[in-house]
This record gives sequence, structure tokens and C-alpha cells, in this order.
Amino acid sequence: MSAGTTARAALPTVEGPLSMTAGSRPFMVARGDLEAAGFVVEEYLVGGTADVYDWGPDGTSATPVVRTPDAPYRTRILVRRPADPARFSGNVWVELSNPSRGHDVELQWCAATDKFLRDGDVHVALTIKPIAVAALQRFDPVRYASLSMANPLPPHEQAVGSLPGEPGYDENVSRLYENGLAWDVISQVGLLLRAGGEGSPLAGYDVRHVFATGVSQTAFFLNTWMANFAGPAAEAAGASVYDGVVAFIGAGKTVPINQAVAATAPEDPRSALSRGHVPFIRSDSQSEPFTLDGWRTRRPDSDDPADPYRLYEYAGTSHGWSDIYNHQPPLADVLASGAEPLTFATCAERVWNSLPRQYLEPAVLANMERWVADGTVPPRQAEPLRILEPGTASARFATDDHGNVLGGVRTPYVDLPTRIYHDRATDSSPRNLGRFFGHEVPLGSRVLERLYRDHADYVARVDEAVEVMLADRWVEPAEAEHIRAQARYTAIP
Repeated sequence: MSAGTTARAALPTVEGPLSMTAGSRPFMVARGDLEAAGFVVEEYLVGGTADVYDWGPDGTSATPVVRTPDAPYRTRILVRRPADPARFSGNVWVELSNPSRGHDVELQWCAATDKFLRDGDVHVALTIKPIAVAALQRFDPVRYASLSMANPLPPHEQAVGSLPGEPGYDENVSRLYENGLAWDVISQVGLLLRAGGEGSPLAGYDVRHVFATGVSQTAFFLNTWMANFAGPAAEAAGASVYDGVVAFIGAGKTVPINQAVAATAPEDPRSALSRGHVPFIRSDSQSEPFTLDGWRTRRPDSDDPADPYRLYEYAGTSHGWSDIYNHQPPLADVLASGAEPLTFATCAERVWNSLPRQYLEPAVLANMERWVADGTVPPRQAEPLRILEPGTASARFATDDHGNVLGGVRTPYVDLPTRIYHDRATDSSPRNLGRFFGHEVPLGSRVLERLYRDHADYVARVDEAVEVMLADRWVEPAEAEHIRAQARYTAIP
């Protein structure tokens, strides 16, 4: 092992854009009419070498050290950009595509498409995990033949995992692959997009700020990268790789720095942001305090220039939400990748949580942009979600008379309710992720009659609440109109 972290700053090689034909096209999430919005989507292959890191010979090093240097990798990025560089906002959002279902899903693209398109941002989806590479190669063995996140160690030198055909084979920890290549890949792709210039996917675009985001598992990756690799990468490159980071529904959780070690515990200093980090927003749903033990990793907000930080917990929301179900890769593509489709069918509660996070998350991104561009600090939630008896077997949320939780970021959906929002569902299939999509229960006409004089009263009160959200920057104007419109079409009673 080499002492210290090399944090490779070399730019990766780039191939592309790859052609798109009837017989060869990207595996992707296609939300919105990109052409009508003046956007194009292109796919590139990027590659280079990355180091695999460890916690030193005895596993207790305070910082990662190089275990295996110079491991070759090749992955892909999907670039969605304004066709006209003059429409470009200057902001690039790099999303680590979520691989939790065994294939790439661009969850933040789905949640904030309207924001990216109207503002003229560039959105880049990065395939970050070997299991997603394997899914791509099953989907199209020719187009993705050269992709690789192979383990640089021979199988007999690896401490965990198995090989295809062996009992209990798990592609997540296959001895064929190495999840720990991710850290230098994240750094190198960020630097590539920041550099621009000839050969860059953004040649001719005036890149001013590059941000990183991830959702759920890839938020865990960003938490880990920020805690252990962002500083050394910035030192090697001479500047921060990303100007700001937003980790959605990640609860402060980390992942192992290579697949033969355990993730660091929440109380471990190696799990914490180090001083001098770029602005960081952790935006959680109601699910994370308990489902991911997010209450253990709560920490105070900070405007300290060396520790810029916000924590948001959105009352009534679930880890997944029903709208995201409408914006997945085509079913045939999911099956071709070897994965199983997400389904309602195995959940006892057949109505998933529909609280529209797609109206809330664009404001989180916009607040991060303002924080970096002109120092406008983001709003602070008044209090975290209220938990009764935390850390005990009786721990639970405090709720109002209807059953919606108290505390956290407030919206008309929970303060002027028409239903009760639950962050979990009962799922009979451990392989399906439906349990993370929550469920909802309508309040019923008699309750609504007691809460609101009539439909006009409800609409007026929602309008007033939305004005407060706008003033406090919890929602952007376009999404505020969506919330108002939804209220106008809500039946009361």
C-alpha cells in the first residue's frame, strides 16, 4: 500500500458522441420532449485509470491509502444540453445514476426535468457502479462492449464475493468487479466537464459551475466521496472538482471504499465532512430518519465558509414516490438488462405516496446554485422531523390529529391535508423496492368538511401557504403554480 491518497486528477479519455440508430441507442430515462425544449442528448464513453483505496494495513487509517494503483476503467455518461450554447445557464449538474434496481435510473433527472430545461442547465448522468455496467452490456453487448469496472486483483487475492455460477453469487460484490473504482471516476468526470475545450462533451459551452448530485444509493457514494476524496482531489487538481453537492435521500450514510471492507459507522470521523468542503445540502424524505437511521447522522446547519451545510427533512414524503414510477426506462429495456421491473403488485397498500417531490426538489437545486453563484444562503428548516423517544424500541414520529408528521420542511400537503402520507408500505417481496414508496390514505369527505368551509376556502388557504413557500424559497415559481393548480382540481369535500 502507498501512503496517502493520490486522488488522481488526470482527465479521462472521451469517445463519442455515440451514434443513435434504430438498432443502437442508449439505455436511458427519456422524460420530456427534449427536441421541442431545444435540448439534445448525447452518449459518450469515458475511460482512464483509477486507484483502489483501503484504510491501511490494519484498517484504521484516518484517510484512505492506495491499495491497488492504475486500474483501468471505462464507463459512460449521458449528456443532456441546450442545443444552442447561448441558452446554457453555465451550470452543469452531474448525477450519479442510481443502480439499486440493478440498472441505471436517473432519479434526479426525473424529479427536476422542468428546472433543467427551463433554466438551460446541462445534466450529465454518470454510470458509477459495476452492476450497472453489467446491465448495460446485457442490454446491448455491442454498444457497451468496451465498458469495464473490472477488479484489478485476481479472484484468489480477493477477500469477499464470489464468481458467476458459484452458490450465492451476488453481482453487487462479484469478484469480477470493483465498486471502489468510483472515487477517482467521480473526480475525473467532474474535472473533464469543468475543463471544456476541444474533445470535451461541452466544448463551446461556457461552464461556470459544476455540481454533483445523487439519490439514495448514489447519495451514499457522494457522502463517502465528500468525506474522504473531495479534499485530496481538489488538492491534486488545484481547485475543487465540484462547486456544490446535493445528496438526496441519503441520510448521511456511506458505502465501503472498496468492496472487501465495511462502510464506516456514522459516528466514525471518516464518515463526516471535513472542514473546507464545498457547500453541501442533504435533502431527506420522511423515510430516512428510521429506514436509514438518519436521525443518528443529523447535524446542525452551518453558514461557516469552511463548513457550509444544510439538512432538510420533508414532512410527508417517502424514499420513493409514485410519480417516479412514470419515468423509468422502457419495460422491454429493463428486462433486457436482466433486472426485474418495479411493481405495485407486491404491496399490501395499493396507493403509493403521491406527495409531489418533483415540485419541491427543483428549489433545492436552485438554492444550491444561488449559494455558490452569489452567496445567497439557502433557507433553514425550523426543526427536524419530530421523533418521540429516539434511540429506543418505542421511537416514532410525532404526528398531528390526522396522522401526518410534525416538524421538517412544511408544505400545504401536510399543513392543509386531504390525505395522510406514510413513508413506508408493506411489501411481500424482499426483492421489490415498493416498500420504500410509502402509501397514502384519503381523509374522507366528513373530515374535509370539518377542515374547510368549501373548495374556495381550501384553494385560498393553499394559495396563501404557497406565497409563504415562495418568499422563503422552498419552491420555485413554476412549481408553485403546479401546487396551486393541483389545489384547484382537488375535490373538497
